[in-house]
Amino acid sequence: MNKPIYKNAKYNIEDRVNDLLSRMTLEEKVMQLCSELPSNFIFNGEIDYTKLKSFGKNGYGRITQYSLVGLVSPQKIVKTSNSIQKFFIEETRLGIPIILQSESLVGYPGKEGTIFPSMLNLAATWEPSLVKKMAEIIGEECHAVGINTVMSPVVDISRDLRWGRCYETFGEDVYLTTQMGINYVKGIQSKNVSCIAKHFLGYAETQGGLNTAVTRLNKKELYEVFATPFEAMDKIANLDGMMASYSEIDGLPVGCNKEIIHDLLRKTMGFKGLLTSDGAAIWKIYDYFKIAQTYAEAGLLAKKAGLDTEIPVSGTYRHLTDFVKNNKLNEHIIDESVKRVLTIKFKLGLFEKPYIEEKNIFNQLTNNTKKKFSEQIAENSIVLLSNKEHILPITSNCTIGLIGPHANSKKYPISGYSYPAYIEMVQALKNKSNKDISFNGVIDEENKMQDSQSFNSMYNIFQNTDWNYLNNTNTIMQNIQTTTLKEELETFYKLNYSMGCDITNTNFDDIENAYKIAQESDITILTVGGNCGWVNVTIGEGKDRCTLDLPGLQQKLLSKLQMANKPIILIMYGTIYNISSTKNIKAILYAGLPGPYSGKAIANIIKGNVNPSGKLPFTIPRSVGQIPIYYNHKVGSGYHSIGDKAMSTIFSGGYIDGIYSPLYPFGFGLSYTSFLISDINIKNKIIKLGDDIKLSCKIKNTGSFAGSEVVQIYYYFKEAHVIRPNKQLIAFQKITLKSNECKTILFTINTKQLGYYNEEMQFVIEPGMANLMIGTSSEDIIYQTNIQLIGNPLNIIGNRTYSSQNKII
Repeated sequence: MNKPIYKNAKYNIEDRVNDLLSRMTLEEKVMQLCSELPSNFIFNGEIDYTKLKSFGKNGYGRITQYSLVGLVSPQKIVKTSNSIQKFFIEETRLGIPIILQSESLVGYPGKEGTIFPSMLNLAATWEPSLVKKMAEIIGEECHAVGINTVMSPVVDISRDLRWGRCYETFGEDVYLTTQMGINYVKGIQSKNVSCIAKHFLGYAETQGGLNTAVTRLNKKELYEVFATPFEAMDKIANLDGMMASYSEIDGLPVGCNKEIIHDLLRKTMGFKGLLTSDGAAIWKIYDYFKIAQTYAEAGLLAKKAGLDTEIPVSGTYRHLTDFVKNNKLNEHIIDESVKRVLTIKFKLGLFEKPYIEEKNIFNQLTNNTKKKFSEQIAENSIVLLSNKEHILPITSNCTIGLIGPHANSKKYPISGYSYPAYIEMVQALKNKSNKDISFNGVIDEENKMQDSQSFNSMYNIFQNTDWNYLNNTNTIMQNIQTTTLKEELETFYKLNYSMGCDITNTNFDDIENAYKIAQESDITILTVGGNCGWVNVTIGEGKDRCTLDLPGLQQKLLSKLQMANKPIILIMYGTIYNISSTKNIKAILYAGLPGPYSGKAIANIIKGNVNPSGKLPFTIPRSVGQIPIYYNHKVGSGYHSIGDKAMSTIFSGGYIDGIYSPLYPFGFGLSYTSFLISDINIKNKIIKLGDDIKLSCKIKNTGSFAGSEVVQIYYYFKEAHVIRPNKQLIAFQKITLKSNECKTILFTINTKQLGYYNEEMQFVIEPGMANLMIGTSSEDIIYQTNIQLIGNPLNIIGNRTYSSQNKII
């Protein structure tokens, strides 16, 4: 007997999908749009097949937050992965394998997974190749344990540092974000794991920096800025899926916004992949936004608008059959979504190879080489903001007073959405401290499904013996092999240490001791900032801020140390904080969330073994009152106004109570060495629309340290009939040079990168004069010239270019 077409790999995916769809009942179709949490059918480390059969008898779409199964043992998650697939292949009528899905932003978040720095740190490297290599490792490790879909990367354009999830993004710029996003997706999907990029659309651009608040954006910006990274990942990297954000745009949440889903995503952008909800987003349509009378109605609104699947628990989508039978929903709409789900399953080869190798699992997970690479990313991401009197690097013949909450912590430098963060969450759930958890969907699941075993009982996944490990934070961090900054520095310097204060507590006891240490030391290194995750943190999901003040007593600690009149090196973790006084602060390092191996990375920078090379992927404001502040603001609408200076002074002279320019601009970062950019050559200053802009420059390391610089190309089109940004990043290249070494960089920038919506709402490139700028930050422009674009306007919807082509010779 011949195999059915859908089981025959000789047929193409489209034919196999259509054949399988034709064999499916309505109930089987609907179940492919549904999701479940592992805590609903795994108890005490074992699968409850009665529970599994109760929701999976007609097949199922996906299990989400699946990495929780691997918090204790990689062997356990591998065995469970195969057992789950075996059930769906052998115990359901059509044998459709299931998606096992996880958050994996900074690594496979289970035991023995490699942990990397935050995405914002990745962006600060300005090295897309590092992102690709990191993503390949993440994809490899996820695949090794059976995870075949990751809900990453985050490509929200993040322009408000009050928002608690900035660390998950690549920063404020659309071009930098696009390059990082493309390479992340290429890396993950090269390992036969699907990406679901998030959050579509405008999720970070909320009023007041508040999570899930209203997003006020016009149609031009929605596509030109916020949708561009998503479109680029689809067109260039064949992105499999996207996640619809919680955002409300023009009166409707994205999840039930037909104009965003159908008109923008499907029609304008031409996206054919999967669009899933965010966690409990359909419940929010009903409970938060109050635009549906019932949860079930919210599901109907979302499905009719084009939202394909519901996560993490499909409390309403599993009942879509009722709406079809009652003629409130066309089955064709169900079919279109099922096709997208099945296409991914066929693409991943799950029908041919649903099981994974259980032997030698450790060979595919973390190792010293991968940990060293994570350390390298951390080194390349640290941004030197200030270095007065060249105090850094520090020679070994001095005494250092090391102070601050991060100096001897192994956890604080690690990003949220990581293995340690998940362990903290399940610990808190077990200890019934749910009120402290800010993970979106946690409380929602409890509210809507009181009888559910979802997040509320997530800790029931584990056996009692597992908690001997999960409750031992010290053992977990030792297994990761992380070291603190204190441990690394004390091997090289004479060190005096005091925590001074914790991140958020109000205990003054140690501040006086810290002051004495500062007095007795030659130099003070002070670590300040926040921490990240879901439990007892200062930044993270649902952890937004209304000030940029240092948390807890840290500002008081800094002020006290400044009274010691000793030079201070400030290291800032987490996000950006305003410092009320820079007295005695000789150097500032922005560390962000550089990961578990940051102790050694930062110590190497302090010693001079590594030359800092990070560049800011965001603009640093002088005060919270400047927010939102970003380099590529519209002409006439920000701290750069191109026009009559006298009139600008009268009508928009800036703030009366402060400077209106940023403290540090986008793209900024110092080095221990110096560079000279010269011999700038534009091949042709008259360029036909659709052709390439070609330019070159020489760059020489004129200092005594080997180091890296980022050459940045910006662009402003002068003759549009709509207001355009004062400048836009259109190309960049990081280059590493030895002392006195000189190389040439060739940039090729296709004019199809430069599209925008004109006054007729056509996405075009048009003839006219443009300004081309070359620099080492958005403010440090060393050369600019005019170029002339000629030819007839070109509508480039569906025919855009997203990346420059660079070559170093």
